[in-house]
Amino acid sequence: MNKNSEHGKIRPPVNYPSPLTSAASSTLRGLLAAAVAEGYHKIGQAVFKPDAEGFFLCHAEDVGREDLEIFHNPHDAAALAINDDAGNYRPLKTGPNLKHGWLLRVASLADLHLALDLLYPAALANWRSFLRNEKIASPLRDTVNRQTGMYRVTGLITDEEAQGIVDSLCSPGCLRRIQWPIPSDAEPPLIPTKEKEIPLLCVDACSLLIAEARRVVKARLGK
Repeated sequence: MNKNSEHGKIRPPVNYPSPLTSAASSTLRGLLAAAVAEGYHKIGQAVFKPDAEGFFLCHAEDVGREDLEIFHNPHDAAALAINDDAGNYRPLKTGPNLKHGWLLRVASLADLHLALDLLYPAALANWRSFLRNEKIASPLRDTVNRQTGMYRVTGLITDEEAQGIVDSLCSPGCLRRIQWPIPSDAEPPLIPTKEKEIPLLCVDACSLLIAEARRVVKARLGK
């Protein structure tokens, strides 16, 4: 097993500009400042850009619209992330269903940081750890083997069943990019990077995946 395949290690990023990798040793706000300076203006389904009043954020598909509802408090980002366009609750903040129709104006980098963290919790922190090549992401096999109680049965899931869940549940239903492999002895997956976009990284199997793994195993066992 080579160095980069040790548990918890991520393959180091090779295509980020040096100001970003240098800023990763700073604070989260320092990293955000460097990202903005380097032209990183997108995260998930949201875009954020500096303007004369500070910064503005909106849904990426709403750029240029003139009929958006205006908000000015960074804390409003929390409410904007709760429901989708139809008013349905969003159990995953990283689901591909961020509501449209709003524009959030904030006065400072600190306010921008807060708003982004409310829209996509821990995204900046996970990205900084990725840039530092230090984020620990447990293989799915290790995660399910740690389950207890009603979820203990998930330890019986096969790698093929797990991949099926990733393909049917995770890939279409979440914008995060999975960092964890399925088998315990597998190398971490390569994390593709998009041009000028802060990535949303999945560092552990979520409760929705674990619940689906339980359902799949119980169906196979006839329980």
